[in-house]
Parts: sequence; C-alpha cells; structure tokens
Amino acid sequence: MFFPFCLAFGILSRQFNFDDWIFFLIVGFVGAFGITFWQLFDYEKFNEIAYEDFLESKHSLKLENTKENWDQFYEMIKNPLLDLEIIENTENKLKVQFERKFSDSILTMNKTPDAIIVSIEKKFFSFLPDRAENYRTIQKFAKSAQKSTNIATSGV
Repeated sequence: MFFPFCLAFGILSRQFNFDDWIFFLIVGFVGAFGITFWQLFDYEKFNEIAYEDFLESKHSLKLENTKENWDQFYEMIKNPLLDLEIIENTENKLKVQFERKFSDSILTMNKTPDAIIVSIEKKFFSFLPDRAENYRTIQKFAKSAQKSTNIATSGV
C-alpha cells in the first residue's frame, strides 16, 4: 500500500534518473516496510484491539442505548477538548468532524432502538492507517460511556 508512494519519492529524489533502477526498488520496499512497522507499533500499544482493527482507520463501537450515554456524548461535543465542527445534528444522529494533523476524522453517532452505534473514520484517505488515532478516540468514548454492552469494533 505504501510502496507506490515510497517508490515515487525515490524517483523524485533522483530527478527521474532511471540508470540505477534497483535503488528505486530498494527505497520503495524499505520505505513501505518502515512506515508499515511504524504504524504497527502504535497499534500494538492496545492489548484489547481486535485483529480486524490493526492498521485500519475505520472503527465502530456499539453501546447500550440509554439516555445517560446519549446525553454524555452530547455533553462531550458541547464542551470539546479538540477543535471540531458539527456536520449533522438530528434527534437520532450526530456527525462531527475532528481536526487532526494530516487528515481530519469524522465521528458519527447513530441512535437505534436498542443501541448507540459510534463510528469514526478519516475524512480523506480512509484506506490508510492513522497511527491508532481514531482507535484511541473511540476507546475514550467507550470508557466514558455509562453502560457499554459490547465493545465491538470494525464489524459493527
């Protein structure tokens, strides 16, 4: 996934001189493996992380639908610790955009009759890993919830 970016960087650094094409391949592979393992070490910090959530930037969480949980989420949004923008706010859905360093994240909370489904993903390039920033954010929501029935991720 990172190989094309690293290969392009190698080609641009040599100003499109293709005489030493093996160098480009080495730069591409070393860069791709380096970035992947750097991302992997950030995800390894979480012991309870599911296999499906490794190197992902999309995560979901299913919580019990209680008034306390829903009100607590609204309170966290009204008094934010991060810069955020409310994109959509209805009775059963809340969509918020968090500012991040490289690519902003979108947090969506859907209230269903039996659960509150909280999901987070990157706004752009959601197929690239994010050094576990989104997973860290959604776990903070899980820990702050009054009653969590299931802390399932990605597959919700």
